[in-house]
Amino acid sequence: MLLKKLVFSLLLFILFFAACDDGRIYEESLKIPEAKWERDQTAKFEFEIEDSLANYAFFLHFRHAGDYPYKNIYLFTRTQSPTGKLALDTAQMILANNQGKWLGKGIGDIYDYQFKFKQGPIFQEKGKYQVEIEQAMREKTLSNVTDIGIGIKKITP
Repeated sequence: MLLKKLVFSLLLFILFFAACDDGRIYEESLKIPEAKWERDQTAKFEFEIEDSLANYAFFLHFRHAGDYPYKNIYLFTRTQSPTGKLALDTAQMILANNQGKWLGKGIGDIYDYQFKFKQGPIFQEKGKYQVEIEQAMREKTLSNVTDIGIGIKKITP
């Protein structure tokens, strides 16, 4: 049963992120070991921006099992520019409605979310950016979280 879930999750992951999307600059998702996201476990991403005059959309990606215990998740994000400027943010993703129905795309017991975190002229320097994401819930260990990721898309007028 566990092997079926893992194969299904991998297949869903590939389909979710393999869709053709013009303007995509960067997209990566990290697997959370044993689907238990510890508060001190940071997801780290690094990407290159070549056009500092363009507008971008910055997405957060989140995947969880159907028995995730909350209808939302809070995340701390830390973005460092090529010259070392820091942007610290807190994001909340709503995962279920008031009746407890999951809002994400799902097949079986796995649900995927893509949340537009920021949009506009948010990367104003050329070069390498670093993003770190931490879970910011009250629980030290957040169970049934399988993946966390980001996506950067160039917006064409």
